[in-house]
Amino acid sequence: MDWLTGYLDRFTYVGIAVALMLAGLGIPIPEDIPLIFGGVMAGAGKIDVWIHFGISMAFIVIGDSCLYFIGRRLGRSSSTGGFFGKLLTPARRKKAQGYYDRFGSWTVFFGRFVAGVRGAIFLTAGVVEFPFWRFVLLDFLAALISVPVWIWLGWTFGENWEQILEQAKSTQGWALAAAAAVAVGVYIALKIRKRSKAKAEAVAAEAEGFKLATDDAMKALALKDQQAPTAEPTDAP
Repeated sequence: MDWLTGYLDRFTYVGIAVALMLAGLGIPIPEDIPLIFGGVMAGAGKIDVWIHFGISMAFIVIGDSCLYFIGRRLGRSSSTGGFFGKLLTPARRKKAQGYYDRFGSWTVFFGRFVAGVRGAIFLTAGVVEFPFWRFVLLDFLAALISVPVWIWLGWTFGENWEQILEQAKSTQGWALAAAAAVAVGVYIALKIRKRSKAKAEAVAAEAEGFKLATDDAMKALALKDQQAPTAEPTDAP
C-alpha cells in the first residue's frame, strides 16, 4: 500500500484517475485507497477536494463501463481466457448471474459496494447484455454514495486514515445491509402505491363503464317511447 500512496502523493490528480481506472478494470488495486488518500491530500491542502470528487466519479464510471463492454465482448465470443477469464471464473459468473436472477437491476447498484465480486458482477452485466444506460445510471448513483464517504474519511481523519479505513471496512457489511433494507422498503412502498393506483383506476373504469351503460339504457328507453304509436281518440256512440 505504501507504493500506491507514494504514487498518489506524487502524481495527485493523474495518479488518482489512473488508479481508479485500473481498479475499475479489475486490476487488484483497492479502489478505496485512492479515494480516501485523495481526501487526506485535500485536507492537507495539496489538492482541491471538489476536483478530486469530480475526477473520482468520472473515472470510476469510465472504468466500470470499460469492464461492462469487455464482458459484452466476452459474452459474444466462445472463450473467456486470459486475465478477464480468470476474473470471471465459472463460479463467479454463476454467483453473479444468481444475483441478477434474484435482485435484477439492484445487483449493479449493490455490487459497487462489494469489492470481492464487483468486477465479476460488472463483467456479467455485459455478458448478459444488461441495458447499458441503466448500468451507468445505477453505477453512478451507487458511486455517488460511496465516493463522498471515502473522501470525507480521508479529509476528516488525516494521518489516522489507515485505522479509520480498517474500521470502515469492518462496518461496511452493516452499512450495506442498512442500505439494502432502505432499498427494499422503498421498493415495497412503490409496489403498494402502484397496486393502489391500479386498483383505483380499475374502480374508476368500472364506474365509468356503469355510467355509460346507464346512459345507453336511458337513451334506448327514450327512443322507444318516441317510436311507440299513439292511440287515436274514438267517437262515443
